[in-house]
Amino acid sequence: MKIKAVRDLRGLNPPEPAVKIVEALKDLKEGEGIEAIGDKPFKGILPKLEKAGYRHELKKAGDAYILRIWNDGNARGISGLGDVECAKEIEINENTNVGMLIERYPKALEVLIEYGFTPLKDETLRKTLARTITLKEAKELGNLSDEKFRELLEKLKKLKE
Repeated sequence: MKIKAVRDLRGLNPPEPAVKIVEALKDLKEGEGIEAIGDKPFKGILPKLEKAGYRHELKKAGDAYILRIWNDGNARGISGLGDVECAKEIEINENTNVGMLIERYPKALEVLIEYGFTPLKDETLRKTLARTITLKEAKELGNLSDEKFRELLEKLKKLKE
């Protein structure tokens, strides 16, 4: 098996690890695999991998877990990710992925734009850039003051109610 990608998923909140794994699996050809490093044992996605025909092995290495996933020729796309980890609540804080936040709470887009994150109006940027940055990184890109950022976080947290 040839390892095509390694994803360090430590410190990410659900559903980010599962989503990043699924994205990395999309282009795997027979005989190729990925490794995912996490601080939790990936229990939520393992049944989905099995159902989709991916082979996998999980090992603990110190404080981390290493999940090796490969396509032995029988794998197909993973569906129903929403009922794996996406069903869990997303914790809204500075480490929250902007793309996952908008996906889980569509009204978050309006709030983010209101606070100056106008590039998110562009659908292409929303689908690409938003998936790669956290709220903290967006704050830095948008030069948002600490006070305005706290205000933004509170407004976003109200979307969960």
